[in-house]
Amino acid sequence: DPFTKKDINKLERVQRRAVRFIYDKFKRSNSPSSLMKINQNDLLQEKRKKARLKFLYILANDRLSINRHSYLQPATTKQTRHYQPHLLAPYFARTNLFKFSFFPRTISDWNSLPTQLAVSSQFMTS
Repeated sequence: DPFTKKDINKLERVQRRAVRFIYDKFKRSNSPSSLMKINQNDLLQEKRKKARLKFLYILANDRLSINRHSYLQPATTKQTRHYQPHLLAPYFARTNLFKFSFFPRTISDWNSLPTQLAVSSQFMTS
């Protein structure tokens, strides 16, 4: 899962070429973005983010035979009116290599989800 704009753009370019190939639309006037919207194709970056969040949901809800306590800790905050029970303690990283790896990146995305979505049983279908 790339994190630099340059690498993200390279993958998105591959997706755009694939969409043009699939629909046999190679003219400059044929927009790959409009083809993707018509066929409800998400950008690869969004698909990867959803996949990461779904995996974290499965792990956090003990649906895997992996000890989640080795990787996930609940956030230690006081209970206020802004308290959200689904929050996880973030990983702190000094280097980009670790900062943009799976757990720090996904936990950050997870903590920014609305509570209704994070605790919903419909999370896997969204």
